[in-house]
Amino acid sequence: MAVSPKPEGRRERKKRETRERILQVAAQMFAQDGFDAVTVESLAEAADISKPTLFNYFPSKMAILQALVPEVDQRFANAIERFRLEGGSVSRQLGRFFEFGGSQTRKTPKLTRSLLVLALRGYEDTDLKPTQHRWPLMRGSFEALLSDGVARGEVRSDISIERLTHYITSVYVYGLLNWLADPQYSVETELAIASQFLGSAVAAERALSPTASAVAGAL
Repeated sequence: MAVSPKPEGRRERKKRETRERILQVAAQMFAQDGFDAVTVESLAEAADISKPTLFNYFPSKMAILQALVPEVDQRFANAIERFRLEGGSVSRQLGRFFEFGGSQTRKTPKLTRSLLVLALRGYEDTDLKPTQHRWPLMRGSFEALLSDGVARGEVRSDISIERLTHYITSVYVYGLLNWLADPQYSVETELAIASQFLGSAVAAERALSPTASAVAGAL
């Protein structure tokens, strides 16, 4: 017989609600003003708590930004799942996702910039877990999308789905990094072009050169 989960107590509920409020306020402030411009004092005031109380939940402002990553990861994974349900070719689904990613960059440029900087820091910060900057949910949804394509005979099978996912996400992130370095970079246009290239690159029955065939056979 399954054991029912223990009901959430009043204290646990208040702690959860306070944590969620801090993250909600932080996301809004980071998106509006940028990570560097937001102070811990202003965050605490906006969340209607004291600064010491905020530190009881998060040891630093960076920790708050890190805590936002899973929610954003889930949002992007949900977008991919939505495009899968809408159907169409893998190329079309990739195009929809890259269009979605470009629009999010335009809508929340300061928050996007902050998350990109966090991702870059994550590769040299030993205190960060790999899952905190590798967007596992988004990658998992991409793998599911590609698996659908392989099952339909639409996506090439000479390269593993994991590698194809790595290549797709790398191209996507590279476009964002170009925008990070140059705010005038037309990220939406470039992502649209990149998605067209990737749609062709992952397609099944592509003609490979002898060198490319040898490389593919080793993967």
